[in-house]
Amino acid sequence: MRASLQGGAIVTEIEPREVAEVVLHEKKIVLLKNVFPEKMLMEIRQALLKWGRETAALSVDDFEGNYHRYRAMVSRLNKFPHVFHDYNFNDFSKLDNNLSTKLYALFEPLRVLYNSLVSYDLKFEIPGSGPYLHPQVIQYPVGGGFFGRHWHELLPQKLGFIVSMSRYGVDYPNGGPVFEINGEIVDLEGTHDMGDICVWRYDYHHWVKQSDLKDKFDWNSENGRWVATLPFYEKW
Repeated sequence: MRASLQGGAIVTEIEPREVAEVVLHEKKIVLLKNVFPEKMLMEIRQALLKWGRETAALSVDDFEGNYHRYRAMVSRLNKFPHVFHDYNFNDFSKLDNNLSTKLYALFEPLRVLYNSLVSYDLKFEIPGSGPYLHPQVIQYPVGGGFFGRHWHELLPQKLGFIVSMSRYGVDYPNGGPVFEINGEIVDLEGTHDMGDICVWRYDYHHWVKQSDLKDKFDWNSENGRWVATLPFYEKW
């Protein structure tokens, strides 16, 4: 589906409520093509690499701060295996202006689009109680990065976003996202390309295929598949 970034807002060729109808009720995946420019996404990747090298990685999640983690583990909660490096941001105001501006330019249009699709009014600020949005960037390194098959409850998030920040066949040779919808496998490898937003129903079973093990694994390399997501969290 055609879409574009205009004045900091994501404009779709059909109304947001129609996009939500296609995903939630017709149970289809929508790909919004070529929304974010390559130069913008590459600059964000470079800024994140710099921030990650200057900021100590955590071994536990911090749902109120900004942090990154190297994960090679089995989830204690959902019991699925995964290998990836994730960058998580709960307070843009605590970042330097350069990184904060770059991330806001990516995630603010996503926040506005998400709210228009699901009829919410969620913000990035963490409230005293209730839900909030959690900007996240994930890198699946070459040489073994992957995300095991898993799923979520449909509510309250309803819809998920996956923004591709990498060039298929250039940054990564394989290791794309896969969904199961009504018993059918939908493999987006090679279709979900840089700048595209994948909009999907949040209770689909989904996973990310393992990158080729013949490649050298290196946490410090920029190579691999990069994506941005916008999970819905609630402060307990």
